[in-house]
Amino acid sequence: MSESDDNSFNENEGDQVVGLVEYINDQNAEIEQANLILEASEGDNCTYSMGYMKRQALYACITCTEEGKLSGAICLPCMYQCHDNHNLVELWTKRNYRCDCGSDKFTSACQLEPVKPEANDLNIYNQNFKGLYCICQRPYPDSGNTDEMIQCIVCEDWFHSKHLGTKDMNPEDYSEMICSGCTSKLSFLPAYKHLIVTDDPIQNIEKGDETEDIDIVDTDNKLEEGTEKIISDITEEMESKAGTSNDKMCKLINVKDIKKIIGSSFWVEGWRQELCTCLLCNELYKKEGVPFITDEQDTLQAYENKSRERMTAKEKQSEEGLSKALSSMDRVAAVELVHQYNQFKEEMGEWLSSFKGDKVVKVEDVQEFFSGVQARKRARMDDGIPPNFCR
Repeated sequence: MSESDDNSFNENEGDQVVGLVEYINDQNAEIEQANLILEASEGDNCTYSMGYMKRQALYACITCTEEGKLSGAICLPCMYQCHDNHNLVELWTKRNYRCDCGSDKFTSACQLEPVKPEANDLNIYNQNFKGLYCICQRPYPDSGNTDEMIQCIVCEDWFHSKHLGTKDMNPEDYSEMICSGCTSKLSFLPAYKHLIVTDDPIQNIEKGDETEDIDIVDTDNKLEEGTEKIISDITEEMESKAGTSNDKMCKLINVKDIKKIIGSSFWVEGWRQELCTCLLCNELYKKEGVPFITDEQDTLQAYENKSRERMTAKEKQSEEGLSKALSSMDRVAAVELVHQYNQFKEEMGEWLSSFKGDKVVKVEDVQEFFSGVQARKRARMDDGIPPNFCR
């Protein structure tokens, strides 16, 4: 989740202009990201009957929420059918939610599934349902802050990179991030510090419009001592079972030199696979409220891969449909249609290639291009050129 002002329209002699190549690339990236979030959503029906879904695209509706109350979670089909043109907050994807549309959290009924007998007691709501994010509790997009935002994989809140309690990280250097608050709460994480990219701390974190000194380090060492005790308990129990249990040995038995993690933690690709999955550690993950942490299908990457598979299948289906449609047409008309398409694509490519570097495209440039296309088409017809490329 990021915002950039590099591609905004600029004023030049009264015309609105923008770097064409840069604008197209930016728009394509936004469209692709939106498609990856939406494509994996399930069908046209409310997802309530599917229970608490592993991951889905969700929204909060401010319009249908009583003042002073926290909005519920709305699935994608309900967003389209029941909350069209409402004041909505996009929540991207969240795990383990069931659709609240039509519940007592809203002032309107669900049009897709009016009867929902059970309350969604397992749904967890945070400031995101108010449209607020990060420790600074600011909205997104935020005109006063264009800093990149990163999602914590545990609490699933979004944080400005400068509010993570660490130095700036290159997104290409890590796979997933756990925010400072969640990192300090999960007692087992220090045992896997070798899977962290870096944890270089900063001492000042901007909060709202002020800059405060926030103590990131747990100075009384409770985190370190707690972690060592947990590892010690696991080691003791696993060693007592060694040779008598079919359960594999715990990976934490030989862990030494446990140190605190300062600030947020950034994890290498595939780090979840390296976590211990013995019986005791799995029980520990449940106790800590993160039973999903060893699940590779829980990741946003897995969700987006699912979207890509669906998009590829749809593209293949569209190509097959086009081929079928062309085969049913008169051969001359079909050949002419393909020819006209290829000719237009070639002309468009040549036109776009003329806008390189800082050269910009204006409204009149677009109008001139399409006027030229129409003029060339009329000229061919006036010259008596037959409507196919066999000439």
